[in-house]
Amino acid sequence: MRFLSLGALKALVLAGALAAASCGRGSAPPGEHAAPTPAGPPGRPPDVAAAAGPPGLSPDGASEVRASPATGVEVLDEELVDQDGRSVRLRELAKDRVLVVNFIFTTCTTICSPMTAIFGRLQAQLGDALDRDVRLVSISLDPATDTPERLNAYAEKFGRRKGWSFLTGRRERVNRVLEALGGRAPIKERHAPITLIGREAEGRWTRVEGIAPPGRLADEVRAFLPPRGPVARSAGGG
Repeated sequence: MRFLSLGALKALVLAGALAAASCGRGSAPPGEHAAPTPAGPPGRPPDVAAAAGPPGLSPDGASEVRASPATGVEVLDEELVDQDGRSVRLRELAKDRVLVVNFIFTTCTTICSPMTAIFGRLQAQLGDALDRDVRLVSISLDPATDTPERLNAYAEKFGRRKGWSFLTGRRERVNRVLEALGGRAPIKERHAPITLIGREAEGRWTRVEGIAPPGRLADEVRAFLPPRGPVARSAGGG
């Protein structure tokens, strides 16, 4: 089993200090990230560490999480490029599987690393269902900077396994995919923490807003799996 790097674990600590609304919310000037709020006392799981933060945080410091049905979501048959430089189509990744998508970029200094670290932990909760029944996909909001090489190095920090793809490509293609999924952000530093979960063939999707812990995301994934539910519950619940 692969373990998260120290950097990935530190990224999880940031999750408790981030508001649900955006990557650059706060008093920071336009185009810059707001400074994270210090995490709470040690000894608690880093993704739920207590922290005093701006409005939008729950009492324990974690971002408020809201899940609701998503309409108008379309998985385009666009050719993108994964972290290994291979041409891939998102529709092919979604075929016969539950697709779980988030939106990140490698130079982000706030919500992207916590969200990616949570996907890293979600892999363990998915167990054998990862790749077989579920595909994780992280799409870059900054394709001009995020080359396959950069994405590969970034993915390695979070223990990426088979079944989790990081996608980039030509800007116009990436933008079309983001627009169709409802994840495009005109100002990437201000993008919202969103996870999209669904089955492309059924046209059924759930939009999770906020920095949801892996246990919560696993629960949302289970709703799209057959009753036998190959996703095992974790002892810690996320």
